[in-house]
Amino acid sequence: MNQCGKAKCYREILRVALPVSLESMFQASFSFVDQIIVGLLGATAVAAVGLSNGVSLIIALLYSAIGTGAGVLVAQAFGRQDMQAVSRVAALGQILAAVFGACTALPLILFPAAVLRATGAQGDLVGVASGYFQWFAASIPMSVISAVTTATFRSLSDSRTPMTITIGAVILNTLLALILVLGLGPFPKLGVIGAGVASLVSQAVRCLVLFVVLYHRKQGVRWCWPGPGPETRAIARPLFEITCPLALSETLWGTSTFIYTIVFTRIGTAALASSQIAMTIENFFIVAASGLAPAAVASIGQAIGGGSLRHAKKQAGLVLRLGVFVGLGFGAALILASFLLPVLYPRVGKDVLHLAFWGISITACVQVAKVINNILGNGVLPSGGDTKFVLLTHVFGSYAAGLPAALLLGLVARVGAQSVFAARALEEVLKMFIFLLRFRTSCWYQKSIEGSTALSAKPRFTRS
Repeated sequence: MNQCGKAKCYREILRVALPVSLESMFQASFSFVDQIIVGLLGATAVAAVGLSNGVSLIIALLYSAIGTGAGVLVAQAFGRQDMQAVSRVAALGQILAAVFGACTALPLILFPAAVLRATGAQGDLVGVASGYFQWFAASIPMSVISAVTTATFRSLSDSRTPMTITIGAVILNTLLALILVLGLGPFPKLGVIGAGVASLVSQAVRCLVLFVVLYHRKQGVRWCWPGPGPETRAIARPLFEITCPLALSETLWGTSTFIYTIVFTRIGTAALASSQIAMTIENFFIVAASGLAPAAVASIGQAIGGGSLRHAKKQAGLVLRLGVFVGLGFGAALILASFLLPVLYPRVGKDVLHLAFWGISITACVQVAKVINNILGNGVLPSGGDTKFVLLTHVFGSYAAGLPAALLLGLVARVGAQSVFAARALEEVLKMFIFLLRFRTSCWYQKSIEGSTALSAKPRFTRS
């Protein structure tokens, strides 16, 4: 591949990735803004918001896999220039997201205290967190529908539209949170609950605007109810085959993340608060590279849909090379950010800041692994239909390595919160090596080639 061709491919990847990364940064700032604002109320408020977000994260990850699966199929259909299939995939994904998201959010809204106590939270922490948790959980269905809608935009090589809409929603969330948490002007001071109300309103507005813009302004995309018939079955089967292992994988990963939170909770409130601060800061940086995975889904999916395996492989390699450089850059940025903790969290205490500093420093050392894992686990391998292997890798990395090490060092040996951060870093390194070994084989794209060939009117693939 000549330098001109490589430069063009990099531009195509970045044209999708950069707006997605910027959008993801603003999307992540929903919880970040909540933590910063309620941080004015003290460490208990920060821990309450962080614990609630940890529970909600598991649910959001479970159903965000629908967005990834829909994005893969939309990209392949768009590569075949089949806009009817694009519309059917988008509509089916949004309906599934709405139904499953609502069914899951309902018990969290009705029994928030019981769910929080099951995590090990007690006393004042449950009382402070329950109100916020109810409102935040109510926003889950809208968030998941938005995930499917934005995945559709991205797979159509349009990542600027959802970025613009998300930025507007974050601005709305910030203004509402400041007004409702602190009670500015004629509004009552709601405290932590105000942050939850702000999240619900802003996510609902974002979901509605994304939906309207997709079906009324995106050329060739039309809403259609996916009724029973061969066309719906032809979409539903590959959608479930891609989504189910990925959803289970994301759920198990989210559960493992929550178990880490429980370990920090058992160590102490300072450890819990420090872990939430460290993870919030880290997420703000890691999402800046998250656009690489949707860019991989769009470019690889379109190449497979268009029958060019050679181009799909080339795109995957370029995205991974970008991931290495991005991971190095954001690792350095995390180190710099750790020195700003006293400014961002002036009232949480020196012990919390000390533990958060070490947590961020340890995490910074494995940013390359985290970026590569995100690209392969959420982009390259799912684009090839290899979601079962993604599931197995997450199970091994989390439940055979990372979590046992965290439980042994954090609770049995009582080494401290730093050991739990180190256990999470070990998990990321192991998963990176496993994913890379899989990528070097032809197994990751075989299933997607077979599925695309079955749906395409031109079942010919260029392999070299």
